[in-house]
Amino acid sequence: MSFIYQAAMFVGGLWCHQLPERSPHMWGVQMPLCWRCGGILIGATTLLVWLLATRRLPRLRLSFVLALLMPLDVLYTIFNHSDGNNTRRLVTGILWGIFGTSAALRLIEKLRGSLPRFAARRSRRVAAAR
Repeated sequence: MSFIYQAAMFVGGLWCHQLPERSPHMWGVQMPLCWRCGGILIGATTLLVWLLATRRLPRLRLSFVLALLMPLDVLYTIFNHSDGNNTRRLVTGILWGIFGTSAALRLIEKLRGSLPRFAARRSRRVAAAR
């Protein structure tokens, strides 16, 4: 195996289980990310391109609803004791990558907006206590 492939597998293994039966193979070689993690990467990259082009995030409610499809897919697979489906893993991963990342960015945006108000209230209380 080449050094580049080993490095890609190591980096991919930092967040992906890399099970061979759940990972795509090209030319007989396993890819560094499973179908779901690859979908998440594709979705997050798609969201980044969307943000660069439009400067707009999808609505928060829509993002939460569509992002929930991945955890629901995981729970469905667990409770039905099934092996799942790689196509479904890819699709729910892409949806999670787009909409889960979008929801996280929206929440961060909301928190950043509320942090200055919180800091101002706290500094007024500290000043009043002195």
